[in-house]
Amino acid sequence: MTARPTRVCIVNPFGYELFDPAARASKIFGGAEVQLYYLARALAARDEFAVSMIVERPETGADPLREGVEMITVPREGRHFARLRDRIPVPSPAYLAAMRRADADVYLQRGGAVLTGDVALHCRLAHRRFAFMAAHDWDCDRHHQRGRQYLAGAYYFAALRRADLVYAQSDFQRSQMERYHGVSSTVQRTVYPAATGAAAGQREHVLWVGRCLDWKRPTAFLDLAEGRPDVPFVMACAAHEGARALYDAVAVRASRMPNVQFLGFVPFADTEDLFRHALVFVNSSTAEGFPNTFVQAARVGTPVLSLEVNPDGILQSAGFGACADGDPAVLARQLDRLLDDSQTWERQSANAYEYFQREHDIEALLPPFARSLLSLRSR
Repeated sequence: MTARPTRVCIVNPFGYELFDPAARASKIFGGAEVQLYYLARALAARDEFAVSMIVERPETGADPLREGVEMITVPREGRHFARLRDRIPVPSPAYLAAMRRADADVYLQRGGAVLTGDVALHCRLAHRRFAFMAAHDWDCDRHHQRGRQYLAGAYYFAALRRADLVYAQSDFQRSQMERYHGVSSTVQRTVYPAATGAAAGQREHVLWVGRCLDWKRPTAFLDLAEGRPDVPFVMACAAHEGARALYDAVAVRASRMPNVQFLGFVPFADTEDLFRHALVFVNSSTAEGFPNTFVQAARVGTPVLSLEVNPDGILQSAGFGACADGDPAVLARQLDRLLDDSQTWERQSANAYEYFQREHDIEALLPPFARSLLSLRSR
């Protein structure tokens, strides 16, 4: 008799657009959604799993099945209810009902939020297993309990401690989880399918990709572009709800710089060519988890420069970039070296390929991840 597949439900509110780029989603997705997209597709292709995903219903409607993943939709969360949940962690009836409908053995959610508490609550009431994945360094310390978000943060922290399995993105996150919450975690690297980059002669620009948020510091990238007017700079910079003034200011400033191409929002599928033809990718954030963009760059042999983010010192230890430790002047010098020294660029580009294949190729990393989920069901 054939064993029943393990039912995995992935709670990923803003993930549907990755399966259907034509859909009009409610919010711009980020790296967390991208990771759950790749993992859902890969798990669904394996006989041991039946995969569902809970997503917010797009304006255009959602297909019930996409790439082997069953789509379970919930209504878009109203603005007033969302603001209430940011202050007071009222469980969401829509998500609790969707999780009951999924009837899964294991529920997987990524990124610290009030929703984490809802998933943990359902799993406790229904006697199911809960796997949580950190998406940012802030998920691992006390960041989520700042100011008015104290209660919402407490709800998340309680859920984190009740998770049956916790995945960190880096050794740093793993140590922070243990330090602040007494939670043991397993490092699960960011995964992507393999890809190839353009030849050196087809590399055209310095690239920045991200949402337009204060902590991502898009203006630092424009400062860098001012220092190299001889080089094209490209920004794939998506507007973010609640930060429209910053987006407008960045767009206006970029429009006045002849060497900067400001693209605004770029569909995820189209970002691959931007990375493939980039000379360098620049990250200017104050904090991240393990940036998806680092892996997107490495998989196509694009060196990475970071103003401040450098999880586990990976840029230097793997030799595919450099970190300026928060100093914009150092970042500018690092960029000059990469742009003006072809031997340095070629060495870092080759190191990027090797690093991706060793640490982030989904073909290599999926089997142990799948085994960890299967082990939850058997507990």
